[in-house]
Amino acid sequence: MKKLLLSLALISWGSSQAQLSIEGVYLQNGAFFGAGKGSFSDFQTLAPQSVFLQQDLSAYQTYPLMNFNFPGQSQSLSVGLKMAKLPNATLRLGLMHTNQRNALSAGGSYTETFRIDTLTSSQTGEQIFVDSFSTHSYNASYSQEQLRLDASLLFRYNANKRWSFYGGIGANFGLSYNAETRIDQRVSPYGNSSAYGLFNDIYYDAGTSEQETYENKGGFGFGVYAPLGIDFQVGKKRDFWMPIHLYLELRPGVNVNQIAGLGTSFSAGNFSNIGLRFQIK
Repeated sequence: MKKLLLSLALISWGSSQAQLSIEGVYLQNGAFFGAGKGSFSDFQTLAPQSVFLQQDLSAYQTYPLMNFNFPGQSQSLSVGLKMAKLPNATLRLGLMHTNQRNALSAGGSYTETFRIDTLTSSQTGEQIFVDSFSTHSYNASYSQEQLRLDASLLFRYNANKRWSFYGGIGANFGLSYNAETRIDQRVSPYGNSSAYGLFNDIYYDAGTSEQETYENKGGFGFGVYAPLGIDFQVGKKRDFWMPIHLYLELRPGVNVNQIAGLGTSFSAGNFSNIGLRFQIK
């Protein structure tokens, strides 16, 4: 409690020295698009109890998986501050929550072909072979949630116009929780029914699937990005609508995650955000 009071006192003192004033309140909702690269050995470390990962998987051909955390996976609440020493800039400070469903991902598959039947003509003795094949695949993903402190310095162009643009630099840092490793394995059998005179149709069997889930310890994460945005003022005449702004913001940058027991992973990508700004001054 004493540490908290001391921190608040230091923040208040720093704000008074920097001559800060509140410019507005920002609400954002968005998604992260990037590459959640992982390896088979990563998931053996994250899930040592996995029965599936203890098998011989040398026949599997690995493939890259992209990390698409769709809209709703990132939310933030921030306050914009004006600084007397930088009148053309806005310091935005707040909290950001992210749900990283594919912080790390890996997968692989292979196809197995085998004979399921042999048909022999009673008149000619001609044999027709009926073959089938099945696809074996697995997808492994490490997911987590993070709560980060977020700060960015924004510079606006045409700030007093209805349409304005801005850019700047930003960074965030936070801790992870609800960390989890999930492994999905699936066998999808197919069959060629041409031997039965059904016009070379391919019939499909729903196959089988299994899933393993393991809890992991939390770590931490941080990111550095360059915010680029376009801002639209909803109203220009009525007092009710004038403070309300809608904006679209892109955040290309680098995201870093420290995953407990595994180490640090880097990923380049982009946060895409839709936001609502309530302008105060």
